[in-house]
Amino acid sequence: MNKNQIASLSKLNGLIVHHPQFECAYKQINECYELKNAGLPVNFLCLGMSGTGKTTLKEKFLNQHLPYQTRDRKIVPVLVVDIPSLPTVKNVSEAVLLELGDPLFNRGTAIEKTNRILTLVKTCKVQLIIFDELQHFVDQGSKSTPSQAADWLKTIIDRSNASVVLMGLQRSEHILRLNEQLRRRFSRRINLEPFSLAKMNSYWDFVRVLRAMLKVVDMQEETNLSDNLVRRIHYATNGVIGYMQTLLMAAFRSASSFGRSHISEEDFEAAFTESIWSAGIGTNNPFNEDFVFKRLIKPGMPFHRLMSPEEV
Repeated sequence: MNKNQIASLSKLNGLIVHHPQFECAYKQINECYELKNAGLPVNFLCLGMSGTGKTTLKEKFLNQHLPYQTRDRKIVPVLVVDIPSLPTVKNVSEAVLLELGDPLFNRGTAIEKTNRILTLVKTCKVQLIIFDELQHFVDQGSKSTPSQAADWLKTIIDRSNASVVLMGLQRSEHILRLNEQLRRRFSRRINLEPFSLAKMNSYWDFVRVLRAMLKVVDMQEETNLSDNLVRRIHYATNGVIGYMQTLLMAAFRSASSFGRSHISEEDFEAAFTESIWSAGIGTNNPFNEDFVFKRLIKPGMPFHRLMSPEEV
């Protein structure tokens, strides 16, 4: 690949497409931040399967509110904490303290660490706290971990006086079911869902995102996004934006290797096998002429552990 093609791939990899769901979620998070600035902290729950844009959302907001140093302290307007893969209240507290710049983040009991967090949140003037990967409390902790996490989160929310956003996979909501008071604090919520072929607005949002991706690699005009191809791409990605990006990058590399100015169905077919499902050949490949247009959600298929869209 030449330098221009590599640059196009890099742009596509970093592309943020502001489709309506993304914009709505960003607006809600920004409102949490702005209301806290006005002395009215609020909380927000953002759920969605892997690849629907939660990480992009979080990083975009953080990049617009980066920490900075004053003469006497570090100011952290937005505190972002990824829940560890094997979480306990103690190591989550350590993760928070580390982000706040506490050099003794691993010292003390869980209660002592929580108290230091509450002090530093005020000292660093934290307006918004984002906890991501909330499902780790459900997936990897002990049986008592979700309940302990719910109690700890309630303490942080009530005593920090910061707005709080919780992010994770759909099953993260289990934590809220364990604590009614915590659940009431997160009545504001949004689900980042895959694009659907069954809903006309969602279908056209899907098409617009595809066009935006093709435009970045200068193949929008030449690639014919017929309804048939759009549907095949949807089956190949399950309507998940992360998979769309992965597929388009591999298809662009294939087209570039043949010197084409457009992405053909042959390129998409090769890209699907290369980047999404190595066993996706023949009738198991959405771009094969013999594909029967069935969702790839059975055991062993790429979207088995993802919630499929509604009726598509």
